[in-house]
Amino acid sequence: MPDDATEEIQMKMGESTTVKLSGLATAGYQWSYVIDEPADLVTISKDFVLPGKNAGASADEVFTIKANKKGTADIYFVQKRNWEKNTNPANEKKIKIVIE
Repeated sequence: MPDDATEEIQMKMGESTTVKLSGLATAGYQWSYVIDEPADLVTISKDFVLPGKNAGASADEVFTIKANKKGTADIYFVQKRNWEKNTNPANEKKIKIVIE
């Protein structure tokens, strides 16, 4: 993933922020993430936003990121089908969290 595609978010210890990613669950795709070391700088939880009245629409996936310690954490989000092991992701997003 190119470095210019990285979003940077500044946070203070104890703060939380959300990242909303477009869903494709009706096509079998789900977002997952990997945190570069040290992984304990942030805690991430996942939720969904209901798609509204559009029948068959996929729910967006929302990740809440909590800043635990000072430092920098890179989070790599990928949207893939879990059963497809050797394929490229449908979408990717890289976020750099800078915690003061």
